[in-house]
Amino acid sequence: MEQIRKWIRENDWKSMGIIAYYGYFAVNVLVKAFGYDSSDQIYKFFMLSGVILLGMKLVTTRYTLREIVVIALMLGAGLFIWVMTKKATILFLFLTIIGIKDVCFRKLIEISVWTRLFVAFIMVAGSAYGLFDIGYKTVPNAQYVEVPVYSLGFSEPNAAYMTIFLLLMLMLYYFYEKLNIWWFFGTCLTAFIFYKITFCRTGIIVFFFAWGIILFEKLVKNKKVKFIYALSIPVGAIFSFVMMILFNSDNDIMKTIDRYVSGRVYILGKYYHDQGLALLPRNQEYFYASYHGLIDNAYMYILLYCGWIFAIAFFAALCVTLVRLYKAGGYKELVMLSVFALYGIMEQFVLNGFMNPFILLAGVLLYPTMLNEISDGGDNGKISNSSNS
Repeated sequence: MEQIRKWIRENDWKSMGIIAYYGYFAVNVLVKAFGYDSSDQIYKFFMLSGVILLGMKLVTTRYTLREIVVIALMLGAGLFIWVMTKKATILFLFLTIIGIKDVCFRKLIEISVWTRLFVAFIMVAGSAYGLFDIGYKTVPNAQYVEVPVYSLGFSEPNAAYMTIFLLLMLMLYYFYEKLNIWWFFGTCLTAFIFYKITFCRTGIIVFFFAWGIILFEKLVKNKKVKFIYALSIPVGAIFSFVMMILFNSDNDIMKTIDRYVSGRVYILGKYYHDQGLALLPRNQEYFYASYHGLIDNAYMYILLYCGWIFAIAFFAALCVTLVRLYKAGGYKELVMLSVFALYGIMEQFVLNGFMNPFILLAGVLLYPTMLNEISDGGDNGKISNSSNS
């Protein structure tokens, strides 16, 4: 017993908790990178392991009274949404943000880069050598001509491209200060090759948009102009909302927009006109009563599933996060958030902190000292967001 007490006294529980959080994050990035979801047994095993590691982080961290109050509100909202909608995305997002105290954000990006690079190599090489099903099929292009596509061991070609897209975005952020003409041509060539393999139009468009705003950020020196990045999420939310409530299949312009986003606007419009909006989260079965398809738009997913009250609070928090990052000079973080804000119009994966780690930057609202790492340029992986508690 005395040896146990001595071991407890001599060990740094805070550091052990931080290491556990890195393990939690790495495990979840790994299973997401391989494309597993809650229907897979292996996903459930790794999820349980991750939850245990997250629990270690939470119980070894000291919180202030203010933080405890906010955490209680977040957990209450997350649990209520989970119970009502049967979807745990928001709950796990909140848990991941709650656990991020004293953690180096740049280290999370580093974990994501190397994990996703490993998975991409395994899946592409494995498909090329027959270890995985290469997933050949044909899909119609804009001229309704069938073109060959490959899923490279993933469930769909879009999932394969998503793996490459996320890897490229993470690398562009991680090596942001070193980006040059060679990075531009190298990443563009990679993105184009996998576009030809998967025919993922959304991914390639957003990728070139990303390089466009990266170049803009690097070339424009006026800091006031860069505030435009802080408008990305509100613009995406307003655009999505307007498209949903005004959608008219007889309008040629809206039909064109809907075609370019693969019918996503039509689906939103049908749900809105059939079921309207609510103040509070609604049961998932309510949507199945008149099912029109998956709600891929992340903004309207929050509004339709979680209700007005939570949606307004959620997007307000993200907008305040953008402003805080802008004031701290976190322009490369704002660039990445702008990229995923655009993708959020077409995909809801941006709400997942293991696929879009930049949404975890909302933690600056709960732990303001996280901004120290942003303003210090990452501090080369050192823990710089510890709180005085």
